[in-house]
Amino acid sequence: MAIKGTNNGYSIIHAAADADLNNFAYFQVYAGAAVTGLTVNGTALTMGAGSSIDIAVRSISATANVFVIGEPKNVVDGPVTLSAYPNPT
Repeated sequence: MAIKGTNNGYSIIHAAADADLNNFAYFQVYAGAAVTGLTVNGTALTMGAGSSIDIAVRSISATANVFVIGEPKNVVDGPVTLSAYPNPT
């Protein structure tokens, strides 16, 4: 998992229309082309081509040429060991 704010990469990218907020945590919104009519977390946005916003995405409209970037939730909020064994103390 990338360290938030360092821009050294996340593991997944989905089109905004395919965003799965139940199984993935998204931390960046990217516009592949200039877009209007985009709503992120209840706020209407206009984005220029090739621009991105670092934000914890809680909701997003299905807008063409917009992509969300992040991690599977089991990586973000899973236990340290990601196994059936107890977490180390």
